[in-house]
Amino acid sequence: MKIEISENVVWREFGGEVVILELESQHYFGLTGSGNDIWQMIAEYGSSDEIIERLRAKYDVDPENLRADFENFVQELTTKGMVRVLATD
Repeated sequence: MKIEISENVVWREFGGEVVILELESQHYFGLTGSGNDIWQMIAEYGSSDEIIERLRAKYDVDPENLRADFENFVQELTTKGMVRVLATD
């Protein structure tokens, strides 16, 4: 799937943490660790397949669990209005 950061979101990386502000709701979020990595990969690649491959190379985890965790995380971000899922890869 293609994923992009919503237009109503501004974000910056500060010392290993991604700080995100959703402008419409004024909700503030902070992501560290793998959440930080995923967010930055969404910004850079926007492709779930590309992101999952890069995460598999970085973390020693079961591929099925990785995909399920990634999809749950993206769903959570989508529900909060932080990203949009556009289409399949």
